[in-house]
Amino acid sequence: MRVSGLIAVLALVAAPFGVAPSVHAADSADREVARIRAHFDSVLTELTSRDVSSLSASQRGNRARLTMTLANYRERGVFPHNYDFPDQSVPYFIDRRTGTLCAVAQLLASTGRRDIVDRVARQDNNVWVPELAGDTAFATWLDANGITLREAARIQVPYNQVSEPQVAGIYALAIGTPLMLGTSIVTTVWNASTNTDGHRRGVSWTGAITSGLTFTTGGLLVAMGAGNDDAHKLAAGITAIGGLGLFTATRAIRTHNRIARIEREEEARRRVAAVTLSPTITGSLNNPGLGATLSLRF
Repeated sequence: MRVSGLIAVLALVAAPFGVAPSVHAADSADREVARIRAHFDSVLTELTSRDVSSLSASQRGNRARLTMTLANYRERGVFPHNYDFPDQSVPYFIDRRTGTLCAVAQLLASTGRRDIVDRVARQDNNVWVPELAGDTAFATWLDANGITLREAARIQVPYNQVSEPQVAGIYALAIGTPLMLGTSIVTTVWNASTNTDGHRRGVSWTGAITSGLTFTTGGLLVAMGAGNDDAHKLAAGITAIGGLGLFTATRAIRTHNRIARIEREEEARRRVAAVTLSPTITGSLNNPGLGATLSLRF
């Protein structure tokens, strides 16, 4: 089978395992990340443009550090998800599945106040910041860092609901890709070193299938424009690893087939014709004659 044909087959095989649904899910996730980042862009502009001359030097320094922390949080692009409220935008202090903190919780934790984060999440993980106005510890923290309650409320962002199929698709991609990638790398090394002649057919075909799936997954991630430059480079790397593995596997398979064909041809040539020459007597008793019979046995 030609490489291009194998890739096409593997692309079809990959779809039932969640690769194709994951593309749609990841696209929705990318849109949500872009929305949240745009929110933080607006908030960061407001925070940096505020007149802080009335704040103490300590408050200004703390505020500047929190602003930088928020900018890094925005850049990282890993945010909580809304699993529980269809068609609603709801805040989550802590993602109940991944443990990811919301922006306000991240700022609290970065200053050593994880205790406030955990307490608030236990009491109401979907609390809106204005509802924390009566929380003495939170109010004290805001004042020490030169942040107003209104600004903290602006920092908080609600999250759009993520459907279970989308989450399942993302998880399938997250779990399946490293598994395929690891198997592809192992079989690539094997097929490029001790199995170049393809005598281990199981390794050759395992490499062909897993590398093909890895190549297809990486190609889909590249095609959908993975979220940022680092993600795009990672997707391109996955594609390259899958392509290399597919090359070494198909080369091993073709080499094995060629060797097998040569061996069959040599075996045929070794079947040298066996020649038997037997004397014969012809004619009658009065007029005998001598002859010979030549027989060939293959």
